[in-house]
Amino acid sequence: MSTPTRIRHHTPDLRTPMPHVTTPRWARPQPAMLPQPWDTALAVRHTRTDEVSRTAPRLFVDLTSPWAYLAHLRLADLDVTVEWAAVQRETTIPRTGLRGNGPARDHLERQLEAVRAEVRGDEVPTRVPAVLPHPRTVAAAYAEAVDLGVGAEARAVLLEAYWQDGQDIGDPEVLRRLMPTVIVGEHTLCTGDPRREFGYLVSPAREPLTNEAYHQLARWQEQWDGLGRPGPLALVGASGTVRTGVAALRV
Repeated sequence: MSTPTRIRHHTPDLRTPMPHVTTPRWARPQPAMLPQPWDTALAVRHTRTDEVSRTAPRLFVDLTSPWAYLAHLRLADLDVTVEWAAVQRETTIPRTGLRGNGPARDHLERQLEAVRAEVRGDEVPTRVPAVLPHPRTVAAAYAEAVDLGVGAEARAVLLEAYWQDGQDIGDPEVLRRLMPTVIVGEHTLCTGDPRREFGYLVSPAREPLTNEAYHQLARWQEQWDGLGRPGPLALVGASGTVRTGVAALRV
């Protein structure tokens, strides 16, 4: 009997090079030089971020801190471009927020005292709001807004809702009521994006909705960690100089 012939047209050998792969082995890049598709996207996005940081100061800020609200008040009307990066401090606040006393509230009360020492009159409130949101949830909402191109508008809504009205900006339902004012426009198209259509910015688990926002949070946090976590408000100038606290507001 003759030996059966392999049926290659039904079960192709995946190890066989595809016809279009004609580059000699010696001329091919090493595997380490070939990033996965998502790595390539991150590299491009990270390059764009670095290009901005060389020309504009970057403000690393905990959006749940009273320092963030003071920065909002002081920098809003300045004719200076400042790139905001939301960071997350280590905290004992539950993901659902803190209602009551504890070390986290004491910590923010001390921050508020320091902020009030730098202002006049009733520019900032006298007390920390009743509910302390988890920093990651608020940062996630801001990262999604930045990805949509409305970061400054969303940031203003978040900070004013929290420090002026005492709303729990770490609650997904509160965010869903607040954010459509700056995200859902009159001429918004039905694209299937829940952010654009309904103002959803975080998941029920209070995490980012998109990979873009998730990785943006990671980049901001990594950069802040690389600076040594210089506090809830830190400005990095174009020259790399770092200023913290009230000095960060002198841009």
